[in-house]
Amino acid sequence: MNVTESSVPSSILENCTGSCNFSMTEGDDVAETVHPVIVVLNYVNYVILPVFLVLGLTGNTLTILAMNTKRFANQTSRLFLTALSLSDSVLLLTQPFNKLFVINILGMDLRALTDVGCKAFFVIFKTAKMTSSWFVVFLCLERFVAVWFPMKLKSIFTRTVALVGIAVVYLVIGTYTSVWSYASQIVDGKVCHPDVYDKKDAYEVQRFGRFITTGLAIYSMIPIAILLVITPMIIIKLVVRAKAMRKMTNKTNKKAETKTTAMLLGVMVAYILLIVPVTCLHMSAFVLRLNAFGRSSLGFMIFREVSQILEQINYAINFFLYVLSSSSFRGALTDVVCFKAIAFFRRK
Repeated sequence: MNVTESSVPSSILENCTGSCNFSMTEGDDVAETVHPVIVVLNYVNYVILPVFLVLGLTGNTLTILAMNTKRFANQTSRLFLTALSLSDSVLLLTQPFNKLFVINILGMDLRALTDVGCKAFFVIFKTAKMTSSWFVVFLCLERFVAVWFPMKLKSIFTRTVALVGIAVVYLVIGTYTSVWSYASQIVDGKVCHPDVYDKKDAYEVQRFGRFITTGLAIYSMIPIAILLVITPMIIIKLVVRAKAMRKMTNKTNKKAETKTTAMLLGVMVAYILLIVPVTCLHMSAFVLRLNAFGRSSLGFMIFREVSQILEQINYAINFFLYVLSSSSFRGALTDVVCFKAIAFFRRK
């Protein structure tokens, strides 16, 4: 069976902002199921995009407010959490403009208004993604020192060290993505792509290959490797400490231990599961010589849409992990809500 554009729902064709490659070989079992999958993903995107945008921005805003309460005033981690929330918010705000159905709704690609705007968009987009990963690493390192060397925490992770670290991350990654922006170009005068290069030129392929490989290493490979090494060490120390406390006090602290361990495992597993697919997406696009956000085969379209959905969940979920795992965060959140409520009624 051959699948042609005439057999594809019009809504899908519209989301391709042009013609898509829907060809499939005869006898391909996927051919019977791929259309419904695309249709479902289409509708899922219509719902998930605004929902996670609102939830993510609201959660990140509340996180920033909670981190600036007295409960966290003396904790360096609040600076990393604030920076993480800012990067996540920027990513959530820019993500919709990469969606083909959003471009179709708007009737144009706003990123492609000017060449400078196209490049600036992907500098901001990539910088937000990469810095977010490293702020997760900073939080993990801060927790590692807090658990293994509690007496040295305040001397190692001072406010100055945290602020300098955050500034360096933004500066280094921002500089890298700015240089990489040479590949962000407007195609056919109407669509902005982040990975435009001459795929038949060996030098250009090698050049872009270095950038994409280094970018993915900064974005996920190195951060994930660090988390995989450090997080188990934190958990082991927490378990050993909990056992020692039970022997000394003859009381169990199993509930607190379980919550802390679950939080660390949850953050690490969620980050890996939700980020690895989009990493594979960009690497696959390079290997297959495709534009990651451009027109492509149905299989790649499905992979791209699922990867982006998972990525968006990653940047919107942190607030809920904090609420579920940290009583201090819930207390700070209560303080913020109560303060805002009191201020509101006083104005009335």
